[in-house]
Amino acid sequence: QSPPPLLMVDGDTGYGGAANIRRTIRGLACAGAAAVTIEDQTFPKRCTYAAGTGVSTVPRSESMSRINAAIAAREEAKHIDGNDILLVARTD
Repeated sequence: QSPPPLLMVDGDTGYGGAANIRRTIRGLACAGAAAVTIEDQTFPKRCTYAAGTGVSTVPRSESMSRINAAIAAREEAKHIDGNDILLVARTD
């Protein structure tokens, strides 16, 4: 029997500040996601593929805060819940 397929989820911007990112990462890990991406766009988001949409990103310090919150949530998911998840941080 084959193992179940691995699922990589688009975590968008994490849906808010550190508390929201924590909830997003832990929830996805608990749901069985193998990986999650988070990004550095500002709200409201714009399509990065359409020309002239004015995509803007948060300052580097906020992006690093998002990544650090995601890392902390991943560690909590792993050590408290027993769920491991890969994090992928991307930039526009």
